[in-house]
Amino acid sequence: MIWSCRLCGSGIHSPALALGPLPICNDFNRKAVSDRRHDLDIVECETCQLVQLRDAPSPSLLSPAVPWIRYREPEGHLDALVTSLLALRPHARRVVGTGPFEQPLLSRLAAQGLQTHSVSLDTAAPAGRYPYLESWQATLNDAHLAALSAQHGTFDIVSCRYIVEHSPTPILALKALKKLISPDGLLLVEVPDSSKFLAACDYCFLWEEHSCYFVEDTLRELAHVSGYHVLALLRYPGALEDALVAVLAPRRESSGPPARGSSELFQIYRDSFSAQRGRLQARLRAAAGPERDGLALFGIGHHAIMFANACGVADMIALAVDDDADKAGFFPPGFRVPVVGSARLLADERITTCLFAVAPHIEGKVRDKLAPLAARGVAFRSIYAALDNAISKDLA
Repeated sequence: MIWSCRLCGSGIHSPALALGPLPICNDFNRKAVSDRRHDLDIVECETCQLVQLRDAPSPSLLSPAVPWIRYREPEGHLDALVTSLLALRPHARRVVGTGPFEQPLLSRLAAQGLQTHSVSLDTAAPAGRYPYLESWQATLNDAHLAALSAQHGTFDIVSCRYIVEHSPTPILALKALKKLISPDGLLLVEVPDSSKFLAACDYCFLWEEHSCYFVEDTLRELAHVSGYHVLALLRYPGALEDALVAVLAPRRESSGPPARGSSELFQIYRDSFSAQRGRLQARLRAAAGPERDGLALFGIGHHAIMFANACGVADMIALAVDDDADKAGFFPPGFRVPVVGSARLLADERITTCLFAVAPHIEGKVRDKLAPLAARGVAFRSIYAALDNAISKDLA
């Protein structure tokens, strides 16, 4: 079967990075089962070089079964972003946010005197599920946004932060957003840049909720194909991944992306996985010990869950540690143990290695909290391949 690219429509013939049927990362449960799984195959289009999921899961499969699933996105760059936006549109008066990560930006724009509005989420989730990102991206369609425009008018700035990469139809999403843009208005699209994790051969950033993995070239091409002129493409550095912000103005004509051929970046990423996975399994099997009681994982978010399941090491984790009270007692998908707090980790003298799945800017605080472990010789390693203390560095 030939699969079509979400960006340029070309057939995709190149081999996939096939991770197999993995548990959905938000499928926390009170028992050690993973009822919801999806075949996670990542491919790159040979024509436009967009890295993407071959098959996007259905929204019903992704909808969380617990009400406390929430994700946070970067905010430290937003003051600088506001300055750039108002320099491009100094007479802007009305702004709308189209997803769940807009309020920090809207608050800053409101402080500059702009009138702010937020798109409401009025879609229904399947019975027993709680709508979240899979429902937000489904609102980026012509009918929903045309109705919103008819009710509230158009806006000088339309913001869409960290939603487009979730959409299985990103071109249709950007075209639909034109319904909200005033004649001299602009669209802000913010996405995570994928170039750092691809270059580092870091596999925990893959996620069944991300249909597309953008870099500068493919984000720019998405804008062109969707009928926009790129006013600015801004990069805000992060330790693990940068934020990419495209500031766009609608235009009538659109153009297709140029033919590029497969990228060496993705080929290396794809072809390195099997060997790195095998080395990681051997290293962590030794750390876990014959009784599988020596290995802890601290910070049980979707990066940690993807790392454990994609790399085939979930059953080696003796303690899944997170101080989020909502997660306590729940089994992370694919794990054999439930989430416990850091007090349990500090009390367990069998642990010899603790893996960190926490953001670099808070790792120091976690190390301070876990200082008694270091004092008795417990090794701390990060799951993130780009960091100096990455567990993958032990495998080189």
